[in-house]
Amino acid sequence: MVKLPDITTVYVFICFLIVYAILKKYLFVPLGAILDARDREAQEAAAVRAEGMARLEKAVAEAEQRLAEARREALKTREDLRGEGRKHLDERLAEATAAAAASVDSASRRIDQTAGEFAGLLPERAQTLARTLAEKILGRKLVA
Repeated sequence: MVKLPDITTVYVFICFLIVYAILKKYLFVPLGAILDARDREAQEAAAVRAEGMARLEKAVAEAEQRLAEARREALKTREDLRGEGRKHLDERLAEATAAAAASVDSASRRIDQTAGEFAGLLPERAQTLARTLAEKILGRKLVA
């Protein structure tokens, strides 16, 4: 007896092709599209992040530059104000020194004037004091 060939292998192969076609249409293609879209979004997100980081670095550099300029201006202003303060202090010290010198000079002139007046009175007062002491010691009045 002649046996017919077993065609189950052909049926399995045909079933495999049908299942593959169905899976390809409803699973593999949509899943591949989802994965491709996800990769594109990841690449776009990486590009946006890189661009954002570049802008951030640029903004930080500009801010640091402006801060450095502000510091330089502040130091310059501080030095200018110190110079003005020093100048004002020197002027005030010069005025105070001049006023003190004038006051000392005026007081010295008054002292010299007063000393001159008393120097003129000193011989007369010395005679009066000597006469008064002599009278007290002698216990009598002296005549001229």
